[in-house]
Amino acid sequence: MTHGPNLKKLAVRKMTIMAIPKDGTARDALDFLRDAQRLKETAKKATEWVALAVAAVREAGDPNPWRDADDETIAGEILRRIEEREAKE
Repeated sequence: MTHGPNLKKLAVRKMTIMAIPKDGTARDALDFLRDAQRLKETAKKATEWVALAVAAVREAGDPNPWRDADDETIAGEILRRIEEREAKE
């Protein structure tokens, strides 16, 4: 999987969710960023999650307009939908 801007942004969003508790503070974020091993492990898990999410979209049942799309395009659509949902909240 190549890592274009949409894939990277999606992985970073996932890392944030994995690393910082829902009601977390700046201190939680700093603690996470200071722990190189935790940062590395979380990045790996987030990247794996992104690959699985993209594959799930691609393999969804018909009609599926994303079946032939590249990973970057699918990640962009996932981000668009996340941002759309956040705007409604």
